[in-house]
Amino acid sequence: MKLFKRILTAMAVMALVIWQFPDGSNNTARAGTISSITAVGSSAVKSATSNYTFTFTPATALANFGQVGISFQGPPDAQFGVSGATLGTGSSAIFTEIGNIESQYSTVNVNASSLTAGTEYTLILNGLNNPSKDGKYNVNIQTWGQNGQADSGLTSITVGTIGMQGVVYLSDGITPAIDAYVNAEDTSNFSNRFGSNTATDGSYGIGGLTSGVSYRVNVFLNPSPNSNTAGYITPDIANITYSGTTITQNITLDRATKSISGKLMYPNGTGIANGRVMANRMDGPGWVNVETNSAGNYTMLMSGGKWEVRADTWAGPGQIAPDYTFSGQGPQVKFSKDSNIETKTNVDLKVIVANATITGSVTPIPTGMGGIGLHNRTGFGTGTGLDPSTGAFSMKVPAGTYELDMFSDPSQSGDRYLLPSMGSITVGDNETKALGQITLVKMDKTITATVKDSTGSGLSGFMVGCFQPRGSAFTMGMTDANGSTSISAIAGEWGCMAMSGMGGKGGEGEGGPGGPMGALYKLNEIKNQFYEKAYAQEGSERTESNYVTLGGPQFITVTADNSPTINFTALLADKTINVTITDTLGNELQEYGFIEAELVSSALGSEFGKGGLGAPIDPNQPGMASINVPAGIYDLRMMTPPGSDYSSGDTTRVDVTNGDANAQIKLLLNDSTVSGNLLDEDGAQVTGVFAFVTATNPKGAFIPGDVDSAAGTYSMRVPSAGGALNLGYFVDPDSGYFPQPFTDASVTPVAGATQVKDIIMKKATVTANVTVKDPSGNTVANAFVEVDTRNSDRNVKMDHFFNHGDKTDSNGQVTLRLPAGDYALQAFLPPETLRTNKWLPPKSGRQTFVKDQTYNITLTFQAADVKLSGKVTNSSGTAIGSAFVTAYSSEGESIEVNTDASGDYSIDVIGGEWHIVAEKDDTSSGDDQPVPLVSVDQAINTGSSKTVTQNISVSAGTALSSPVTSTFDSDNSKVVRLTDGTIAGANVAIPQDALDADSQGDNVTVNAQSTVELPHQLLDKPLGAGFEITAQNSSGQPVTSLNSSVSITIPVVKTLLTNAGLAVTDIGTKATMSYYDEENGKWAPLDGSITYIEDGDNVLVTGQSSHFTTFAVTAATDTTPPAAPASQSATDLKTGGKVKVSWTNPTDSDLASIKVYRSTTEGTVGSAIKTITSTTTTSYEDSGLTDGTKYYYVVKALDSSNNESSNTTQVNATPSTASLPSTGLPNLSSIITNLLVKIANAIN
Repeated sequence: MKLFKRILTAMAVMALVIWQFPDGSNNTARAGTISSITAVGSSAVKSATSNYTFTFTPATALANFGQVGISFQGPPDAQFGVSGATLGTGSSAIFTEIGNIESQYSTVNVNASSLTAGTEYTLILNGLNNPSKDGKYNVNIQTWGQNGQADSGLTSITVGTIGMQGVVYLSDGITPAIDAYVNAEDTSNFSNRFGSNTATDGSYGIGGLTSGVSYRVNVFLNPSPNSNTAGYITPDIANITYSGTTITQNITLDRATKSISGKLMYPNGTGIANGRVMANRMDGPGWVNVETNSAGNYTMLMSGGKWEVRADTWAGPGQIAPDYTFSGQGPQVKFSKDSNIETKTNVDLKVIVANATITGSVTPIPTGMGGIGLHNRTGFGTGTGLDPSTGAFSMKVPAGTYELDMFSDPSQSGDRYLLPSMGSITVGDNETKALGQITLVKMDKTITATVKDSTGSGLSGFMVGCFQPRGSAFTMGMTDANGSTSISAIAGEWGCMAMSGMGGKGGEGEGGPGGPMGALYKLNEIKNQFYEKAYAQEGSERTESNYVTLGGPQFITVTADNSPTINFTALLADKTINVTITDTLGNELQEYGFIEAELVSSALGSEFGKGGLGAPIDPNQPGMASINVPAGIYDLRMMTPPGSDYSSGDTTRVDVTNGDANAQIKLLLNDSTVSGNLLDEDGAQVTGVFAFVTATNPKGAFIPGDVDSAAGTYSMRVPSAGGALNLGYFVDPDSGYFPQPFTDASVTPVAGATQVKDIIMKKATVTANVTVKDPSGNTVANAFVEVDTRNSDRNVKMDHFFNHGDKTDSNGQVTLRLPAGDYALQAFLPPETLRTNKWLPPKSGRQTFVKDQTYNITLTFQAADVKLSGKVTNSSGTAIGSAFVTAYSSEGESIEVNTDASGDYSIDVIGGEWHIVAEKDDTSSGDDQPVPLVSVDQAINTGSSKTVTQNISVSAGTALSSPVTSTFDSDNSKVVRLTDGTIAGANVAIPQDALDADSQGDNVTVNAQSTVELPHQLLDKPLGAGFEITAQNSSGQPVTSLNSSVSITIPVVKTLLTNAGLAVTDIGTKATMSYYDEENGKWAPLDGSITYIEDGDNVLVTGQSSHFTTFAVTAATDTTPPAAPASQSATDLKTGGKVKVSWTNPTDSDLASIKVYRSTTEGTVGSAIKTITSTTTTSYEDSGLTDGTKYYYVVKALDSSNNESSNTTQVNATPSTASLPSTGLPNLSSIITNLLVKIANAIN
């Protein structure tokens, strides 16, 4: 259904093994603490080369293979250089070699044969380069075994002269604050900043200060696992002036004054004892993790700002994997950024029980460490290792539908394998699904890839990954000294992309990864060893420079007879843009977010810059960023996170054609207040319910509010410059109320003033007991039952959009609690289930629910009895294989299939009116912007026939957007943007740590692309192309569930709205952003607010999601026909065989064409003889007719959705040839004839 159809085995040779644990306790067991750590350098001069000797005593024994990681901490502009590190003579004998070096993270990993607990070891690293700034720097030491991180500890190194030093304490004034970052900032020059992390004793030391300069001192409390500062905040600290002698400045933190409390529970409300709850700050660095008590209750302390709260289901060292998971967006809470005491209560979390089992085995059994994973499209993913003897695997999952993935060991020898093409796997509650033995497919073909710079010189150390656009296979290679690599593959179509800097950041800190993530990290280390050995064998060095590859993936076809070669060009991003953030008056701001750099012009060619460049605000230096780019002119914009006190302003243009440059980005202040009451539909105050209030406007603002659940009131700060705002709210439906992203409450903010507006919350006052049955009358379990306010009748007014549903239980029953209203009632099953059983969904009927009433409803799936088939071809008659075909009816049924290699399709339907559409993301050209093949939406009436043939013709559509791949540190925020093609401007804005599964920091790769292969349904017809987003971590594991929500923007061409009979103001009600839920075979609207902003000919629609999949803006299919043409008439033109048909066009806004039908039988509409696309034409001359025959005409109107007016009244005319009247004069013909006779007589 898309170009990157799940890069599931991602970065294939980067293996993953995730070990399953039995159900049971999930108490935390922290990793051990390394003791007696010392670090001594041969030189303390900044920028000098130094040899370092470390001594340390581990707490945990590692009997076999182990590894010790040495990570030097420093700000981005003062890093230790480790690329030339070597293992020094005098190191303990257990240290065998340097495993790998990660220069971008100043980390050296050293292999060890074993480690004994309580034994002191010496490790010497030679050839390191000291940072370029004086100061005190932390060094983090970690030990790793086969089950993940074992121990960790901190020490510090002093370089140069210390200008300011001291100790940071927790609020008791005694306990040292560990791993806080103390920053000294020049008060006259915002860009001059110097800092130091605190060591285990709380001490810090800052160098580089200039005598006579005044500095502003800040302490930033980052959420690293080493730190003990969660629940504390930074006090106000007086400025200091450096006079040339060392200043001692001790600092005591304040206890956090904000708190959140609630309950972690199973679906039945039972509390989860000893579970863990985490909160990630959305508008800046911040992370809190607490354990629940015996009743499942929790309380956490934090700083001001906006937070998202979620259940933590990660199993670390010594932990047992919980028997539940958590999916979807967590509750979002916002506190004021001050020291006032604030408390949020009733922030409850419900988990999803994982009580189903999937088992199987593979053959042949891959050598080395390998694993099997699976995922669904709603945010859940897991995996397990393979039994090395039998190839068997077993996984515990929630009931649902999944797709299987395979991960391989990067260091394995011999043949490499892929999973065969497999369908989805559905498993029910407490069910065990046995897959049997799966025969793997050997990769017996080769793809050759080269990566070169602009001069044609080969670049080593580039990873080139290749994926199947229509499969889950992934394979990769690493370029050698000549910039070349050979990649294993199988026959078929592949897309390949080149990326550098794929080394993942090693996990840091106490309690680091173990269990699933421990194995993942261990394999990440093996992967890096594999890289380093490959470099050594090939005489190459890993590319550490910041190169940017041009364009998106390249597509090639591998056959039995060819070994294709693909070439990539990379450019050095050797120009730096230094950015500072200010308000509109130029005052410096300490704000977080992402700076996006969009290329305006350069000498690099049109292919460069796709996807955009940029950098996040440094967590330790808020309000500043440095962006490395190739030479050119760029537009910069600041993406502020939700909860910020500021909003994005205009773009800033900067020119780095001839060198580095500085830039200033100005943000807009939220300078107005909106407040009011939360009321139910009877006007009563809504109290004791956790709710989240938002304000949106057509300019794209999304502003969260602060709710006092005890008082039932809300308040928010908003910008006056944004104009009128629409208010909405979110709430857990189990509270008895339902979220409404858009309400009828709107307000226009005024600078410095407070506007009061109450919000009416919809309450569940109706009970609908729904039973779902199959065509034979048996109940159907796990069917998804849904109500939806949208209507295919464009004439129906909608004040709000409401969608809600749940799955049937084992008895085929589900009870829905709903607000009163008029709804479409539907039931869904996975498409594969429908196709296998030849079923269709129940007809989508409308139901009016009255307040305080109970309804008992039965929905029955239908047995297909009509075979709809045909061939999909292009305009030249060539068959189109693998085209995506959707058939949907005006009654709500829908089904989708793919054509076979001959372009043939076959769909089981029932009699009636159907619409059919064919689409294909055609990548055969190999272009960055493939041109898709699309058909028109064809209407079919099967009548009484049981076999219907409908061939489909496809033609070239609007070019798709070039796919974009972006690799970045998950500790940072990022915006990934499509810059060309059908949805140019589509982007996903990812907050920092949103993709960081374990808060350890890691490289992640996000892939974004457009697709037209989208299902069409009665209430959800895509308005343009879809936006597919996938992600993988550095070990190739798909990232499905996110720590916090991401913001997704999709542009929609205004004419598409008009053609669908919609206005821009219908976004959020009749049109919404949705994702395709393959598990239930339906489009599902996003849970968050949908905002929009008009942008020329487009409308930019934005929503929030807590998982990645395929997204689109969808609207109910327009089934309302236009009015019939009026004043129809048929006139004989009396010129022989011609009739003029005339009419008056209807006034429908979406009138698209006029169709003229002709018949020789009264009462029969006949056949269409002419389609007129001009909406101003009001007549048609029908020619070639037989004089004396009466012809009957019907003129019908068609709208842009191909709906046809229903009129059948005929008009008629009989063509004839007129005779000239007699005048008594001979005609010209007789005169000439007589004249010729007379001439002939005269001659004779």
